[in-house]
Order: sequence, then structure tokens, then C-alpha cells
Amino acid sequence: MSFINPAKLNEYLNRGNMRYLSFVVFLFWLLGSQCAWGSVTQQEIPSYVGEFHGVREYRLNNQLQILLKPDTNSTELAVNMIYRHGRKNEQLRLIELNHVLEHYLVHRSQETHKNNYSDLKFRGIGITASDFTYYRSVLTNATDLAPFIEMERERMSQFKDHVSYLTQSVDEVDEELTAAHQNKTYTEYGLMLKDLFRNEAYGVNPVGEKQDLRRITLQDLKQYWSEHYRPDRATLLIAGNFDLPSTLALITEKFSSVPLPQQESKRFEYQKLPQYGEREFIIRKHDAKPVVWVGYRVPQLNSPEYAAVLMAGTFISPTTDTSIWQKSLLDTKKAESVEAYTFPFVHGSAFMLRIRLSTEQQLAELRKFLKQQEKNLALQVTDKMIDAQKAELLDDLNKNEKSPKLFVESIAQHVVSGDWQSYYRLRDEIENMNVVTYRQSLQRWFRPENRTLGIFLDPLDSQSLTTPKPKRNG
Repeated sequence: MSFINPAKLNEYLNRGNMRYLSFVVFLFWLLGSQCAWGSVTQQEIPSYVGEFHGVREYRLNNQLQILLKPDTNSTELAVNMIYRHGRKNEQLRLIELNHVLEHYLVHRSQETHKNNYSDLKFRGIGITASDFTYYRSVLTNATDLAPFIEMERERMSQFKDHVSYLTQSVDEVDEELTAAHQNKTYTEYGLMLKDLFRNEAYGVNPVGEKQDLRRITLQDLKQYWSEHYRPDRATLLIAGNFDLPSTLALITEKFSSVPLPQQESKRFEYQKLPQYGEREFIIRKHDAKPVVWVGYRVPQLNSPEYAAVLMAGTFISPTTDTSIWQKSLLDTKKAESVEAYTFPFVHGSAFMLRIRLSTEQQLAELRKFLKQQEKNLALQVTDKMIDAQKAELLDDLNKNEKSPKLFVESIAQHVVSGDWQSYYRLRDEIENMNVVTYRQSLQRWFRPENRTLGIFLDPLDSQSLTTPKPKRNG
């Protein structure tokens, strides 16, 4: 450290050199202020990556990704810590480990901070999906940021053994899965995902399994936590009414000390398997009104073609004016209802139709209908129909954009894809869509060779059912 020479200072004053005086006064202020903000001068400066649609991206040296979206006009503030691991990362015999760990860490946070935030369980939530786990909190104002960011730092940097938390977490997950599997629709689409992604990670545990819950140990949780709860596998996202500089400084202060483990992060290699020909399965269940699921494997979430997937769903739903299946399927009494579902994933998505029939005899008619209408779903659509549906799709996206809570949740899937900006490009792709790009996309994946039929029937009402053999077994 250099010091000011008093003799030199006197010489400068005598010579009336005000430039030097100003410089020296600044140095004295700098030295005098060191005790007040010396720790900040030594603090890591996060790397600024860039800005896109008002979202600023930063990186710490430990590779923690930071996404900040300040909006001083908003009355909300939301925080989401997103980890790039989910059900697809689980191993056989330890299914639901990730889900149990999520509950476990939430319980620990509630216990640690119960004196300051007795309503924590109502303000925060943990979510486990196929591609990610996240912890989202809604805050009343920016003064709550410090304790909530500290809470996220604790989850990432500390694991403490609590047998009671493990027992409680296993019981809660068990209850959730029991309730979910009592829902017929839930059970049906779970079986569809298993068949669509046969022998792939998305098919191993798409919607939750119970058989491994009771064998999960604290050591299992700790091992999984040490492998996945690390800064280079996480993104901290904050949106709403907050001050950008002070919040960035707070995040840096809390997380720059979290070390990057020496052990290299395990890279998850997703192996896609091709589908060769039509697939079909039949499940006979009591109290099951005839239901047929029609599934197609479609492009992943951040693909330029994903906008066409969303658009296709609007042309099937009977609630829209442009539904091209309304007259041909529902009005002619060939089915009671038809619904479209999209399951967005990082490594390839699924598009499904759930068609409810009145009788099993309608199944033969439905087969003929699908054979004819697969092509028509692309060919019957016009630019006028596409333009009519753009407003609805864009309105949904804009609602998410205006609400910090909805925003930090809806962008999570794009974040874990490694391309969070695809969240905004999706809107551009919808706005720019025309009938040519729409048809090109649909004709690639709305084909019999890419189709899986799941047929659910009640054995008491069933009559003999002849199922045509697919050309090739996928």
C-alpha cells in the first residue's frame, strides 16, 4: 500500500496546484473509507454475460448462473433456485430419491427459519419434474431477499442429518403419489409416457413411483445432494421489484464463498432411441369408460419447431373456434370428448390426445378417423386459422411475463435446457408462424410411424377386440 508524502502535499499546496489537491483529497477519502467497504473491494465481481428482453445474466467464478429481471413497476417479487437435475437422473432401486430430497430440504429450511418466517410453507414451494428441481419463493418486499437468499445458500452448501425429516418426507411423497395414482388421467398419461419413451430416461419414472420410497436412507440423500446441489448445476433467478446493484452484491456475498467441488460434475447423456413403426397397448380396467390416448414424439422445448406443437393443440381443442376435429369427431358422435396435452422436455417432448368414447364399438371408427385426419391436421390449416390462434397463445405467454411468480416458474424448463433465451424466441416463432412452416413441422411427426395408441377399457363391458398388428414393433 502506498502512502501520501506530507512534504509533497505541502509543495503542491504552495504551488496552488488544485488538480493535485483534488487527487490527494480523493486518496485520503479512499483510505479513510477502506474500513467501511474494504470487504466489498475484495469481494468477487460477477461476470456480466449479457441481457435479453430485460433479463440480465451473470456468472460467479464457481459457475453459478444468475438471472435478474428487475421491474420497479411490479408489486411482486419472486425467487427461484433451479437445479439441472430431475426424475430422469434417478437410478433404478432409488426412484423418487430426488423428490424425497426436495421435501427433506424444504423441511430443514422451515425448521431453521420458523421463528422469522412462520408462514414459510405458504410462501415457498419445491417442485420436482423430469428435467429439474426448483425452490420458488414469493416475497412481500425486497427486504426479505437477504434471508431467503441465505436460505438457498444453506440448501446448496450444507447437508445435515435429520432422521425425522427423512421419515416425514417419505410419508409426504407417499401420500402425494397415492393421491396422484388414484387419478385416472394421471395414471393413463404416465403409462403413455413410459411407452413413448420406452427404455429411455423419461420413461423410467415419468410421473412418480412408490416402490423404492421406504429403502431410501440419509446416506442416499447425502450422496445425491453432493453430486447435484452444486453451483455449476444451478441457476438463481429473481424477478419483480428489487434494486439490481444491491441484489447482485448480496448474491455475490452469499454465494461466492460456496466452493465448486473438485470432483467434476457428472454429465448426463440422454440416449434417444428411434421408434420403428406404430405402437399400441391395451389395458383393461374396471370402471374405465373407453378412452384412447394418441401420442406422438415431438421436438424438444427449445426447438424452433416447438411453436408448431403448441399451435397444433389449439386446432384440436373443441373450445376454440378453429377446431378442425369438432365436426368430424364430436358432432358426428364418434367420440364424447377430445383433449390435447403437451409434455415439454429438454431432450424431446410428447404431444398427446385423450379421446373418450361412448362404447368400445367406436374404436374401429376412431382408427379410421386417425388414419384420415393425421394428414388433415396439417393440410386443413390455413394462414387465417393460424393468425386467429396466435393471440390466444401469445396472451398466455404475456400473462407469465407480467407476473414475477409465473415468470420464474414458466422459464425454468428453458433454463435447464441450457438456453433460457428460447423462452422469448418461442414468442417470436409463434408471431412469425405461417401455414408453410406449420405444415412442414407437423408432417415430420404427425405420422403413423411416430404414433403410439394407448387403449383403456373396462373388462366387464368389453367385447372381443381385434387389434391389427403394426407393421414393425417399435
